[in-house]
Amino acid sequence: MKQTKGGKSTSRRMIEKTIPLVLNPGKEKKKYLNTAQAKIVSFANQLLPFTNQAKSLNQFHHLVYRKHKYLGIQSQVQEAVQRRVYVAKKAKLFRNLPLEFNFPRSGNLKFTSQGHPILSLSPLKKRTAFPVKMNGGWYRLRDHAKGGWEVHSCIVFKNNRQWVAHLVVRRPLPPVQEVEGTIGVDIGRKVAAAYTLNHPCFPLVEQYLGKDLAWKQHQFLKRRALLQRHASHGSVSARRALKRLRYREKNYVQTRCAQIAHEIVDLAVLTRSAIVVEDVTHLRKKWTKQATKGKHGAKRTRRQLNKWPYRVLLYKLIRLAQLHNIPVIPVHPHFTSQTCSCCGKRSKHSRTTRNLYRCHFCGFEVHADRNASRNISLLGKYQQGLKLFSPWHSYLPVPYERLTSCYPVSVVEVPSTTSNGTMSGSIPVD
Repeated sequence: MKQTKGGKSTSRRMIEKTIPLVLNPGKEKKKYLNTAQAKIVSFANQLLPFTNQAKSLNQFHHLVYRKHKYLGIQSQVQEAVQRRVYVAKKAKLFRNLPLEFNFPRSGNLKFTSQGHPILSLSPLKKRTAFPVKMNGGWYRLRDHAKGGWEVHSCIVFKNNRQWVAHLVVRRPLPPVQEVEGTIGVDIGRKVAAAYTLNHPCFPLVEQYLGKDLAWKQHQFLKRRALLQRHASHGSVSARRALKRLRYREKNYVQTRCAQIAHEIVDLAVLTRSAIVVEDVTHLRKKWTKQATKGKHGAKRTRRQLNKWPYRVLLYKLIRLAQLHNIPVIPVHPHFTSQTCSCCGKRSKHSRTTRNLYRCHFCGFEVHADRNASRNISLLGKYQQGLKLFSPWHSYLPVPYERLTSCYPVSVVEVPSTTSNGTMSGSIPVD
């Protein structure tokens, strides 16, 4: 396994992944981990009164580091606990904390003479080796190591009487490839992703993905409401069913969003196209309780927006695109559903129904989500400076007002914008 020296890498732009491993310690090593975790939780609770005396993390470190070295906690692990406590300064009491290790300073991945993997960790002053189960997580880590990924750090915690280690692996971000076309993706509530391929050498490709996502979430909502009604009347079986239903919806949404992202990225790789998405990160700000007080149907709208997994789909799309060297171009979402993709003129009355768009100026009629995805694709072409091409009509007059409304908007904080308007950089870990 390749590791970064001192937990640092020479490359500034890295992409990270988390791979879970299951530890198989004996009785003595389990007792050692329990003791280490108890000391760390006690140490965190001792630090809570000092959080109000420091104005920064650096000042907090100088205030408490030397006072608590008598506990015998490894220095890197102690610094990690200090960071967690300072971030959660409003907490009243810590009951459980994970153990954090940086490779190779306080942890390492080694092998026995028989070739079995072991995780060497030092939560306290003593470094101890913990056997690793050779299951699917281990084989996945081995495949990533062959692909050039480096083990950077890990977090160890107890889950259902079992000790689990989440290893963070990373590698330098490859350069973004040159693009020839764009794929405009309209992320919606009823249709999770409607995309349009705008490429001079490929036929027009338009698809609606994730129509079942909102319907399935509504079924989960009705099922949960029915079980809660029965549980309120004392039904034990309803409580057990609610417990089983707890993560079922989350797992379904995560899996379905990953499938949609894979389909879009596969098409982008095949056609050498950039993916253009709307920046909808601040969508819920105008639908807060204070802003919608007294408005009819505001509660129902807030519930629908909270159920809408647009950020999950967006982050999975960015992550997969960066793994395949595909640029992701964020565009402003304003008026993409009200502007005609044929003549370029805008009218809010052209959106006759939720599914139908009929232009009041040129009479162009198309599905509303398809019209929005076409506009998004064209906005990406303007930003990239690509040759204007539209396979859905013979010519495209471009009004001046549309050209001036195209500007890059940051989707996530970590990726930066290069000179040609594409996004590159590390991304948040799931």
